[in-house]
Amino acid sequence: MGMKGISPIIAAVVLIAISVAVGVMISSWVTHWVTRQTGVTTQCVALTNYNIESATYDSSNNNLTMVVTNLGTIKLYGFSAQIMNLTNIVTYNDTSPDIKVTPNLSKEYPLTEQRSAIIIINLNGTQGSYGEIGRTAEEIKVFNKACPAFSAKIPKKDIVKE
Repeated sequence: MGMKGISPIIAAVVLIAISVAVGVMISSWVTHWVTRQTGVTTQCVALTNYNIESATYDSSNNNLTMVVTNLGTIKLYGFSAQIMNLTNIVTYNDTSPDIKVTPNLSKEYPLTEQRSAIIIINLNGTQGSYGEIGRTAEEIKVFNKACPAFSAKIPKKDIVKE
């Protein structure tokens, strides 16, 4: 009756060609997406630089006071801190009532290059009593919302305890 299909070899070649074309399109899209995602973080980390100039724990009021200086070109805001000793890690995020930043920083009013801010954490605040971690801190890290991938830290030997 004259009905003929395409040969199995041609069918296989067509299927392979379609598969390769779809693979190239998906690969191109994934490569572009990954580059865009990692490029922002890499640029953020490359341009962000701040330092904890000093950290002082005052045992009379259980306050931890830090001076942070912006040394990079990224404008900083939304500071949070993580205090670690040998047994505990306590985190104070930027919305915690126990952390105060002077001057009052925000996305609209950030900490600009070569400026400093004072961060005071009440270790006996609403999160609980963490005066012990202030006395036994091994390391303190400070994070910010402008570039969350970057943090500054200060080791035990540089934390002043009064």
